[in-house]
Amino acid sequence: MSVRYPLLLLFVIVAASALSPTGNALAQGRERGGTPGPSPLLGAVEIASNNLAALPQWTRILNKIEDEKKAMERCDVSVDACTSAEIVAWRAMIQGLRSQAPLDQLSEVNRFLNTWSEKPDDENYGAEEYWASPLEFIARSGDSEDFAIVKFFTLRELGFTNEQLRIVVAKDVLRNKVHSFLAVYHEGEIHILDSVSNSVLTQNDVKYYVPFYSVNETTRWAHIVVHAQATVAAGKTARGAR
Repeated sequence: MSVRYPLLLLFVIVAASALSPTGNALAQGRERGGTPGPSPLLGAVEIASNNLAALPQWTRILNKIEDEKKAMERCDVSVDACTSAEIVAWRAMIQGLRSQAPLDQLSEVNRFLNTWSEKPDDENYGAEEYWASPLEFIARSGDSEDFAIVKFFTLRELGFTNEQLRIVVAKDVLRNKVHSFLAVYHEGEIHILDSVSNSVLTQNDVKYYVPFYSVNETTRWAHIVVHAQATVAAGKTARGAR
């Protein structure tokens, strides 16, 4: 992912100055059945907005997803309507998971989609930054946010609600780069589906990401990390690299 840090910083500053941290800003996504979710993502203060205009790459995908869903439905009805063997395998995986327990669904979706090889946007799409739709990802793969996007919509098909899912853009302090992953709110925990690991971890086991912002189909959140927390994380990383 080639998102520039000044752009991310601007996003957070604008959100922090323009938005009011209402009750759901500190966040507690809602679980299936309407019970309160866990504590804020990775311990950061969250500022919520239902204005997605600041994320044109994401709104472009939302605008085209209905057409893609129709293509998926045609593929589900007849394999002859599927445009590749990869799409057939993806659709079969979804169908096979419909009766499975939610945590088993998370594990298998993460493992299956991580079999695609990561490709940078400039090589894959000839652009510095490009967010791929699910069918684009299945056909061409992508970088970390594209893995998160296809996992997001795969889990939506399996019955996870929009409120349970967030695509998260963060600083990876171990690798010193911007990285994206999918956060899933389920039964009082936040589970992390990551393109760099087939293991689905809870957020309490993930100490190396500092979130910039997150988004689902209706809401975006700016994340503000207490300076001391960020310093501790960076310090631990620096000491570990010596």
